[in-house]
Amino acid sequence: MLKLFSTLIFFTIFFQNLDAREIVIVKKNGKNIQYDHDIMRPYLSNDQIALDTEITYAKAIRFQMGGNWKETADLYLKIANRGHPTAQVHLGKQYVHGNGVQASLIEAYKWFYLSETSIGKHFVKLISEDMSEEEISEAQKLIKNFKPVYN
Repeated sequence: MLKLFSTLIFFTIFFQNLDAREIVIVKKNGKNIQYDHDIMRPYLSNDQIALDTEITYAKAIRFQMGGNWKETADLYLKIANRGHPTAQVHLGKQYVHGNGVQASLIEAYKWFYLSETSIGKHFVKLISEDMSEEEISEAQKLIKNFKPVYN
């Protein structure tokens, strides 16, 4: 019984750590304050990047409302690469419909998945029905190799 209990504890700890991501600890250096943040969400790393991300998001919404899909996609891509979850969902939808980008369910899957939102998970499930196993595998490779940017 003790051996079974020890094994269960090991697997619980092991599998909890599989999903855990590193939290970046950055230091304050004068006026450039750096905050602790999830490595997949660099837009939360400092006030300057956070403000620029929100301004860029607002611009993207205005372009989207006007039907300027290429400009919208460019802006969403910039902040989706910073880990902005709502921009990642919007960009995924653009890839589904081919608005401003070449239609790609593989890219859509990647962005929906990376958003880690309930709507993103819902869209992953929906588009997976129209994807082959090879396409899903390719999307999962893109997700695994995704590196967020700090610019």
